[in-house]
Amino acid sequence: MVPPPLFLFDIDGTILRTHGAGREALDEAFARVCGWSDATSGVPIGGSTDSAIVRGVAARFGVRWPDDTRAPWDAEAFQAAYLDALSRRLATGRAERCPGVTDLLAALHGRAHVALVTGNWPAGARMKLAAVGLDGWFPLGAFGDDAVDRNALVPIACGRARQAGWHWSHVVVVGDTPADVACARAGGAMAIAVETGFSPSPELAAARPDLLVSDLDAGRDAVLALVGLAAG
Repeated sequence: MVPPPLFLFDIDGTILRTHGAGREALDEAFARVCGWSDATSGVPIGGSTDSAIVRGVAARFGVRWPDDTRAPWDAEAFQAAYLDALSRRLATGRAERCPGVTDLLAALHGRAHVALVTGNWPAGARMKLAAVGLDGWFPLGAFGDDAVDRNALVPIACGRARQAGWHWSHVVVVGDTPADVACARAGGAMAIAVETGFSPSPELAAARPDLLVSDLDAGRDAVLALVGLAAG
């Protein structure tokens, strides 16, 4: 019997959208803990890991995250401030599921393994998923505290899946940026790009994913066909 595929989902722009709540929460945390205003201005967010974002912000202010003795922060206090700021924003209902996510997950249930490959720190990832009622779908994954470089995350997720006793035929990364496609390639996985997030269609097409869809509603049958699962 052929093992099922392993799907690794990005979160922001792929599973859900928070309409800027994540960036706002980071800016608030940097202001509270470090005294830096508009801290993330000019720092790439889409496709980055949280660990890369905070390092980028620190570099912008001339210090090194997290081990510069001149730095005006405590890393644990910063993350606590970020999660507090994020929680308050998500509580206002700003998070929404991207089109087709629920139906695709239902179609994959019992026919594929489903996990995460996300740049979010774990607590932030779970908070965002809970805000849209999808926190029960993803038992494991790789997160933004596992590596600064997103390209390292697929092997980490696969290692955790093996530890959980999962077996699979092939790995598929689903994301919304060229960085997600690059992450898939670096990990030897197939790449599905979806146009519901941070990157416009021409940029996604230039990254040459195995499949490019406008959203997971219109693209559900194509996604299933790509991995040999009949639409249902």
